[in-house]
Amino acid sequence: MLRKIKPVITVVRPLLLLSLVFPSLAVSDTLPKSEPSPALVHQTVQEQTIRQLPAPVLDILKKNNVPGENLSVYIRDLNAEKPMLSHNIDASRAPASTIKLVTTYAALKQLGPNYSWKTEAWTRGEIKNGVLQGDLILKGHGDPFLVYERFWKFAHELRDQGLTAITGDIIIDSSYYNIPAHKRSAFDGQGFRVYNAGASPLMFNFQASRIRLAAPDNEEATKADVAHFPPSKGLKVDNQVRLVAGRCKRQHSRPKLSWKTDGSLLVKGTFSRDCPARFLMRLVSEPDQHVFDAFTQFWQELGGVFSGRLKVGKITDGDELFYSYASPTLGDQIRLINKWSNNVMTRQLFLTTGVNYFEAPATEQKSRDAIKAIIEQQGVNTDGMIVDTGSGLSRKTRITARQMAQLLELAYRDAFMPEFLSSLSVPGLDGTLASRFKNEDLKGRSHLKTGTLNNVTALSGYMLNRKGRRLVVVIQHNGRKASSSAGAKVQDEILRWAFEQ
Repeated sequence: MLRKIKPVITVVRPLLLLSLVFPSLAVSDTLPKSEPSPALVHQTVQEQTIRQLPAPVLDILKKNNVPGENLSVYIRDLNAEKPMLSHNIDASRAPASTIKLVTTYAALKQLGPNYSWKTEAWTRGEIKNGVLQGDLILKGHGDPFLVYERFWKFAHELRDQGLTAITGDIIIDSSYYNIPAHKRSAFDGQGFRVYNAGASPLMFNFQASRIRLAAPDNEEATKADVAHFPPSKGLKVDNQVRLVAGRCKRQHSRPKLSWKTDGSLLVKGTFSRDCPARFLMRLVSEPDQHVFDAFTQFWQELGGVFSGRLKVGKITDGDELFYSYASPTLGDQIRLINKWSNNVMTRQLFLTTGVNYFEAPATEQKSRDAIKAIIEQQGVNTDGMIVDTGSGLSRKTRITARQMAQLLELAYRDAFMPEFLSSLSVPGLDGTLASRFKNEDLKGRSHLKTGTLNNVTALSGYMLNRKGRRLVVVIQHNGRKASSSAGAKVQDEILRWAFEQ
């Protein structure tokens, strides 16, 4: 039976006397009743808390003027009774993208690693000699990874099934989700950035459009060529990207995008004549329009005939299933989600877990309730935990280091541990940690999930340290300087300390 994690004062030899002097002072900020002055109590607690951290970490905190009370740390050998380090583990903190560990573990338990998503094509009307005399209905079920090549394969399979022409319209059925309209700029004002994409049951290429910048062959041209993929009849682009002389610089691949009052997309900036063609990934079209434009492009490139319009609707009685496409499995997709911290893929998985735990249509509340119920059934205490969107791109999400550690310890002893563990980034090798510890012995020794927002940084996962001990590691840092270089230095110093224990 798994042991429940308890708040324990870390026993480090130089600090042994301290633990004897304050045996009743737990990490969870439980105060001795005998202290006469509230101010003195607060000072004593802060000194006690900070001194539990290793000396190199204290030095980094002091050097960078980072308050120790803003930090939570839990490190334990999975074969040990007590943690090596336990600091503020009951403080409820914003975890940023490390909350993806909660979402992906719950999804593995609910769905299983072989789960796959369906994307369907339905027909409304008769097919005669390959010609659909009516509408084609595209219905999605939340595939997080319906990227270019896979959606092209979906269109190609329709041609292989003998369909050559569609006389009616393309109807997008998004009824599998019942979620509020997503405002892309609501989180941080960066509405064109791909990480701000919202969930959609039929989501093409993470909802991202490719914008191509290139210098035209015409030497008299004054503007760069700007092209949008997939091309859209519903989008007018106002190109104000000026051609300039001189060497190609980074700024030349960063035009500013904005919406004009007439609904057209303004692309403004400079582009050097010496620059090769460059592609940007940006959120431009709405989800239904985006998938319609992509399907139309692929269909016509494959020789299919279609001249109809985009409509939004639902499958009705009498419509017939023509083709169903299966996505890569969940086991494959969580590697993309956790290693590269893909927010919109996580939101798709979050909603999928909820709709499978309850029933269609998917809602955000169903998913929140399902995630917490699933991990509670596994033995995680969810009191005070707030999952919100499941991805970490939220200022509401909260979890303690104790709760995250409980989940990691349970996941390590779970039948799906190999799928879960292999989804995490390996320092110095891949994912969001590819550039960390590249020239140190820690390279390749951990599987970790990162998380970063303004004033939030976090790191959670597993380490195989120098002595061959498998450790659970949870680091949560909120507040001033957390997301700066100082926050990364604090994390690195804690990991170096753990590696040598």
